[in-house]
Amino acid sequence: MNEREKYISDLASYLSPLTDGERRDALEFYDEFIADGGLDSRQTIEARLGTPRQLSRKILADYSIKANDQSKENGKPASTHSSWRVFWWVLLAIITSPLTFGIGLVAVVTLIALAACLFGVVVGAVALVGSLAVAAVVTLYAGVGLFATAPMTGLFYGGIGLSAIGGFMVCLPLLYWLVRLLAQAIANFAKFVYRKIQSRKGAA
Repeated sequence: MNEREKYISDLASYLSPLTDGERRDALEFYDEFIADGGLDSRQTIEARLGTPRQLSRKILADYSIKANDQSKENGKPASTHSSWRVFWWVLLAIITSPLTFGIGLVAVVTLIALAACLFGVVVGAVALVGSLAVAAVVTLYAGVGLFATAPMTGLFYGGIGLSAIGGFMVCLPLLYWLVRLLAQAIANFAKFVYRKIQSRKGAA
């Protein structure tokens, strides 16, 4: 096994998150790239592409961005899982690559800070909806308990409990869309940062 084959074999071991077809396409592309570029030694290959682990992070970031773009339909945000994958792989691609870490350090800090802020908003929204659910259960239970001894008071608390349940049912899908929208916002910013860094690296 020559140096090119060994490099491609090592790269393949880091691309398990991809489908078989995606992994095959990526490996064939870089195998041809190395062969056409006349990169004979491991040192020259890694000088051009980075280590197999570093290159795999870039490949996974590229594929996660492509999947995220394709999963957005009619202006709707992609799934939360897809958006999270973009954030995670872009972050790893920037951090682990010596070719992008220096110029992307500020962007990485900004990306993490934005993710932390949006995560705080999501946690607050989840806590609000959760408290609404608890209030609904407590007031409805109190209304049922008081109905026999104080019917009007029981009806009052029962009405509040039912209203809270209705509010919870309305807020639940809104919370889902809020989480999905914020996750897509993080993914969009991550894609913007990644593309900027890649364009600057290409121009360097």
